[in-house]
Amino acid sequence: MSLRYAGGMRYPEDGGLTAERRAFREGIRLDAGVRFVMGEKTVVIAKDLRVSV
Repeated sequence: MSLRYAGGMRYPEDGGLTAERRAFREGIRLDAGVRFVMGEKTVVIAKDLRVSV
């Protein structure tokens, strides 16, 4: 039995987000990365930034 993807992209180009929203989310990712490198726990970072772990 072979499983195949139904085709098409799961999300439209850029996830359907505006440029402003993409920039906002990228800022959150960068902030999280800096805090992770500084040794903060991922659970604390996620809670502070209001995102999932």
